[in-house]
Amino acid sequence: MLKPFILALLATLALPAFAMTLKDLQPGKTISGPKLTVDEMKGKVVIVMYWGTNCPPCLAEMPKLAALFKKYESEGLHIIGLEAQASSDEVTKSTASARGGIYQITTGGRLNGSTGNTLPHGYLFDAAGNMAEDGVHVTPAFESKIKEMLKDVAGNAAGPGPYKKLANIVSQLKAGMPIGTALKTVAPKLQSKDADEAAEAKMMVESLRSSGTTSIDRALALKSEDPANAVAKLDKVALQYAGDEVGTKAKSESDTLKKDPTVKKELEADALWQKLQAMNDALKPVRGVKNPKDEAFRKQNLPALSALIAGCTQLTTKYAGTKAATEAQTLVDEYK
Repeated sequence: MLKPFILALLATLALPAFAMTLKDLQPGKTISGPKLTVDEMKGKVVIVMYWGTNCPPCLAEMPKLAALFKKYESEGLHIIGLEAQASSDEVTKSTASARGGIYQITTGGRLNGSTGNTLPHGYLFDAAGNMAEDGVHVTPAFESKIKEMLKDVAGNAAGPGPYKKLANIVSQLKAGMPIGTALKTVAPKLQSKDADEAAEAKMMVESLRSSGTTSIDRALALKSEDPANAVAKLDKVALQYAGDEVGTKAKSESDTLKKDPTVKKELEADALWQKLQAMNDALKPVRGVKNPKDEAFRKQNLPALSALIAGCTQLTTKYAGTKAATEAQTLVDEYK
């Protein structure tokens, strides 16, 4: 007779992937990017991606994930990359940095119950922490799905409620109403003669502003390590909270950073780096893989590779010392 613990193990392995929840995630040790616990991921749309430093398809997917993260992080998207080839912390960090991996990168993490045995392999969780997709790849259709799921996150920024008097505002937030507009609508209700409505208004205003303030703090925490990313995040908050004190603060912080000559240089370098990353993404794979060590891949992409290396060399020369220059040089070393 099988021992109880073996039966339990078999039952776990037999679970369909969609039975997993975000609670099954053990993040491991954060090497770079935001350091969020599972509890801090609650209410967010989360992508959990297994990858490896010696996996060309993983490295090709990373810039796409980074672009997705940069675009939607302030709206509630979180991405965590679980390094699955037992690479050292140093190699993991440098490899992720070279590919623009600005999201949370960890070692020693795992998603209990996951069945993917090839790399890369990703899982998508909705704002309620439930599995929404097994086998994530960044495509236009996938991005559309993310945008739709993030509507629930906007509603979650209003707090758990429960909201009865202001339920329509939560619905409008989920439908895409800017948070600044929602705050302008709700703020007058703080003085409502209806005690329940006034209480709900207070709860919603405090929750929405707290969420925005947290986003500003996280952006400012990046200003030394990654000023271009910090500015992008601040500008996103300023747009979301336009017309509210939180939006005004985000814009003020962004404007201050942009006046700094060092930050200005980083922003110019980052703009060029984004174009170079797009060129790198456009390289044509050979046998389904973009392997820089594969002569067939290099031969097929020779003109594009030459232009890419020339662009990276220009960036490292003109913007020496910037984060983008470091990433560009790593890419040059990879292809030379």
